[in-house]
Amino acid sequence: MSATPIGGEGNGSVLRQAIPLLPGVLFVVLVVVDFTTPDEFRTDTMLCLVPMTASSLTSVGATTIYAIVSALTFSLLDPLLNEGGDARDWAGFVVVILGGVIAVVTALLRTRLQERVSRLGNVVEHVQRALLPPVPPVVGGVRVARGYLAAERDAEVGGDVYDIVDTPYGTRAFIADVQGKGLTAVGAGGALVGTFGESACAEPDLWAAGGRMGDRLERFGRTQIQLGAPDTDWFATALLAQFGADGWVELVNYGHEPPALIGPDGVRWIDVDPALPLGLAGLVPKEGRPPVFRFRMKPTELLLLYTDGTTEARDDAGRFFPLREWIAEHVDAHRSGEALLTDLQHALLEHGGGRLTDDAALMVLRPGA
Repeated sequence: MSATPIGGEGNGSVLRQAIPLLPGVLFVVLVVVDFTTPDEFRTDTMLCLVPMTASSLTSVGATTIYAIVSALTFSLLDPLLNEGGDARDWAGFVVVILGGVIAVVTALLRTRLQERVSRLGNVVEHVQRALLPPVPPVVGGVRVARGYLAAERDAEVGGDVYDIVDTPYGTRAFIADVQGKGLTAVGAGGALVGTFGESACAEPDLWAAGGRMGDRLERFGRTQIQLGAPDTDWFATALLAQFGADGWVELVNYGHEPPALIGPDGVRWIDVDPALPLGLAGLVPKEGRPPVFRFRMKPTELLLLYTDGTTEARDDAGRFFPLREWIAEHVDAHRSGEALLTDLQHALLEHGGGRLTDDAALMVLRPGA
């Protein structure tokens, strides 16, 4: 992420501190205008705007104080500004009182709504940590950089999931993109993350680990149908990788986007024969699966895993993000995985005008850390 200039951050902080003072400024302006303009031009009735303004900017207590002060000020100004002397502007007084009452109720409702939103934000944070569990920078000798760009505004989770664990068979990582959107896709993604953590540590064979994940997704789909969801196949494209201590990497592809091997010598795209996506693999016998693909990684190389929200990000003209061209242009032997991830996220958001049409999950892995 790009750093925020210090000056801009300071100006923003000053502005945030000044905003709650606006009702007081409005109060002073209205009183001054009342005393400096002709008697036929009166603004004391407009004092009802002071607590109303405060109701959206300050606390319930501060709004109540502004409402009381405005009502008292009106009662003091009215005799001084009234040309009739003994006559009182009771209609104006009622307006100021009602404005204060409405403002206090509005501030109370706003405060309760903000508290509820805050609680929901905490729930979302826990859901995110369950779906995308935090990991240390290095897992089993593999340096990890991960990033997630959600298509839904203000969302931080979706149907794209990833994880990496240290197992007796080597460090294993996966990335997956669940078909569909919404909370059901989030639930399916959670099922995959939980199953991966178990199967990766229990299954010596990488295909077997993926098979358990596919079985779990099938059970999830059957449960959704029983709960009234449309009768459809639940599946997810996925990529599983295993890093050995000798530099060899094993890879199985369940219909997922091919990863990129990036190093000082350039970029190599690992295009391998894919199996059917998770949840559909049972349609093909085990004998029909392609073999596990093995290749060797140098300590100076990076492995980029991503979901199709990266390659399918569109600009205003409907053009897809040119991932392969961007990677080829930004190959740098001295670039860290974190720097590559940050630059790629910035490029995606810039291409999409600040917003993506689909979730984009990214992982950059460097073995031998």
